Amino acid sequence: MNVLQFSHGQSNPTFFVELNGQRYVLRKKPPGKLLPSAHAVEREYRVMTALRSSRVPVPRTYCLCVDSSVIGTPFFVMEYVAGRIFKDPAAMEKQVSRADRFALYSAMNETLAELHSVDVERIGLGDFGPRGKYIARQVRRWTKQYEASKTHDIPAMSQLVAYLKEKLPAAMDHESCLTHGDFRLDNLVFHPTQNRVVAVLDWELSTLGHPLADLAYSCMPYYVDAGYSDVFPGLRGLELKKLGIPTESEFVRAYARNARRPGGVQHFRYFLALSFFRLAAIGQGVYKRSLQGNASSTNAKQFGALTQRIAQVGYRVASTGTISESSSSSGDHGASELERKMAVAELAPFALSKRFFETRAKLLRFMDEHIYPNEATYKLQKKRLSAERGTPWVIPPIIEQLKVRAKKAGLWNLFLTKSKHHNLGPGLTNLEYAPLCEIMGRSMWLAPEVFNCAAPDTGNMEVLAMYGTPEQQRKWLTPLMNGDIRSCFGMTEPMVASSDATNIECRIERDGDSYVINGRKWWTSGALDPRCSVCILMGKTDPSAARHRQQSMIIVPMSADGVRIVRHLDVFGYDDSPHGHAEVEFVNVRVPADNLLLGEGRGFEIAQGRLGPGRIHHCMRLIGIAERALEFMCRRVKTRTAFGSTLATKGRVMEDIADSRNEIAQARLLTLQAAAMMDTIGNKHARQHIAMIKVAAPAMCLRVLDRAIQAHGGMGVCQDTPLPALYAQARTLRLADGPDEVHRAQIAKLELRQCKL
Repeated sequence: MNVLQFSHGQSNPTFFVELNGQRYVLRKKPPGKLLPSAHAVEREYRVMTALRSSRVPVPRTYCLCVDSSVIGTPFFVMEYVAGRIFKDPAAMEKQVSRADRFALYSAMNETLAELHSVDVERIGLGDFGPRGKYIARQVRRWTKQYEASKTHDIPAMSQLVAYLKEKLPAAMDHESCLTHGDFRLDNLVFHPTQNRVVAVLDWELSTLGHPLADLAYSCMPYYVDAGYSDVFPGLRGLELKKLGIPTESEFVRAYARNARRPGGVQHFRYFLALSFFRLAAIGQGVYKRSLQGNASSTNAKQFGALTQRIAQVGYRVASTGTISESSSSSGDHGASELERKMAVAELAPFALSKRFFETRAKLLRFMDEHIYPNEATYKLQKKRLSAERGTPWVIPPIIEQLKVRAKKAGLWNLFLTKSKHHNLGPGLTNLEYAPLCEIMGRSMWLAPEVFNCAAPDTGNMEVLAMYGTPEQQRKWLTPLMNGDIRSCFGMTEPMVASSDATNIECRIERDGDSYVINGRKWWTSGALDPRCSVCILMGKTDPSAARHRQQSMIIVPMSADGVRIVRHLDVFGYDDSPHGHAEVEFVNVRVPADNLLLGEGRGFEIAQGRLGPGRIHHCMRLIGIAERALEFMCRRVKTRTAFGSTLATKGRVMEDIADSRNEIAQARLLTLQAAAMMDTIGNKHARQHIAMIKVAAPAMCLRVLDRAIQAHGGMGVCQDTPLPALYAQARTLRLADGPDEVHRAQIAKLELRQCKL
């Protein structure tokens, strides 16, 4: 048997073992007195074993021994992975080509994003650490570790501790995923000849934490002078472009794309400061072990001087943020200034108020800081609660937490536009709300509800605001506007072609001071939400009246006797929980006569008032979906290689991207034009344009999604991306609020009416 100790690394002693022609790696705790929770080889073994069932590359593990009597301390054995390890990025110039260097960093970036997307529940790591409050815990933990290993006073460390406690971004401290804790270039094994990662090593500090902590840790070399130390090689001062190494800004933006964070990376300066503080605290521990004689590496004593330097750099980053030339002054890596100006320029042809632009900026900031970072949290909480309660109809706590923040930010009920019927809501125009609705559409399952702008509540609130009596508004509109309850809308019926609403058979019959309702509805969206308290239902009050005067709308409490959920309806196999779509039976449901809206025979009048704004909302949300799908596609084709080059270089792929961009821009302008017409000439006279967008937007979105799915290959039709679910949702909207055929017919009739012979 051959045994050799690796010289690389400062933590757990690691050995190369060759036995009977087989090669292994043994990793053990160092001897002597250790700091609490440090050198946890047991956790390393567990996380690496669990990750074997994921797409994160890790060595195969063979056994864990916690009996210290065997070789002196606990240890585990894993496979030896052959490949390349780059200890100093500056030295890569002599080892690989310029193009390969960029590709290697790209592979590193993709691996980090892949790690952060791991479903910890699925691989058995749901209990691998506390969820939430990670940043605060890290500050406490490393402060304690530093104090325990302190050998002399380091002023910069005290300054860093004060900064980290004072500036802690509490709003971001609930995001949680599997993190590595020491993710950097020299902890990766790359394939011997290909530019891909074949193993991620050194999982000692892994836990459930904040993804940006890993990202910032991997970016620290940008702030450390090249050649300053062999222990922690830096990149500062090098000509990165010449070397083919991405700048910090390029690396962070690539991560935002790979990790599906369209809002970019926020509070990055803070995470950098935290990373330098952690590294300095670790370095101090290494230095103290070297003084005690139980360090893992022969160069451990170098950490004495290095710790002070790391702390000083960290505090300079915290206080100025100007050390790395590629850093933004704000420490945030979201959309560039040019990208923001271009987005505003697209709206230039329309007269939009200063208040709109202020609201838009506030909304974008909220999406960046609270919505995109919590999409994974929402899915994780939903999955866990569903498993615990045995039902998909559960409400993830993050929803209510974010609703409170949205209210405080003044981003609440934005859909309630200016109206002659009421002065509720912020008073935006349809044209002003439309671009905001597009932004919310980028996160369909989370954003609309967080801002209390989700269908069908929006349409129901508009109905109650325009046509409800003061008592109806007090009882139902107020709690809906407060976000205390949810609602549903009963229109479509299973036994008739409901695209012609005059076919509706559900009866609403007067009986003294009540109305009695009998009928069956389906595709009653929202009825399965446990918070759904009220349904606005359309039915017939007088079958003998004129064709469009037979129908009425009435308010039905979901708790009323005779209301029964028959079943939930899947959309292409998706249950759309916790919102859901239901078939609902109404059998002798008795409600007060005062629940009737506006009066008997006025159902069509209410429906037309309700559907105009609703169709604008649907279309703009679809445009938001399409924008995000195009981002998915571009990211995929730039990182996927086939037949010798990336997919992005293929002519057909480039055509698909160009067609998608053209079609999105066309649909957006058409929808904004329809919104402007609603504001200026009213919904009735704008009905042709409303019908036009209802046909154009879903068709456009489906084409863009189809191209994005095609670019992803097999991945595009499975659960690994949201594209299939978004496709199902967009396809449904070719039917919801009237099928394409009805809208096309209306467009043609109005066009023919204008033709004078």
